[in-house]
Amino acid sequence: MSRFAGRGFDGLWFWFCAPITILLDLQTIYPKHWLADTYLSALFEWSITLARDPILGGAISKTREFAWLQYFFFLEGGFQLPCFIIGAICLWRNDKRVYPLLLAYGASTATTLIPCLGAIFTANPKPPLTTKEMITLLSEYVPFLLIPLGMAVDMGIKLTKIVSMAQDRKRV
Repeated sequence: MSRFAGRGFDGLWFWFCAPITILLDLQTIYPKHWLADTYLSALFEWSITLARDPILGGAISKTREFAWLQYFFFLEGGFQLPCFIIGAICLWRNDKRVYPLLLAYGASTATTLIPCLGAIFTANPKPPLTTKEMITLLSEYVPFLLIPLGMAVDMGIKLTKIVSMAQDRKRV
């Protein structure tokens, strides 16, 4: 069977999401000496200044207001990153046993994005975010909500069908 078995969109998601997680999001939990004299710090700063991102800016500031975000980064590094690496490998092999893990990954990732979007809408930067900055921020964050949410729903539907077929076989 072909790689990703007709699930090319999932393959694209995994190739897109892993680098962002590893190179950008997890910088706040890496030991500082890992980032010293690397281009990663510049990438992080560029990403913050692109639209005055209150999420990444808050993460780097380590203020009490954004303390909750550190826990989400630990969740991303400790659970979500391993899930989508395992998920990518299993989808590559067309191994349907990964569906429950992908459902959990999608739900977890989408759930962590909701407070982040809330923080963007309630942020009170001086001067206020411009319309262009807000559109840039939403274009950066909304796909990371919708795609994992879609993945969770898709996996939930697939698992429901698999369980239903198994129950039908059991009745015979």
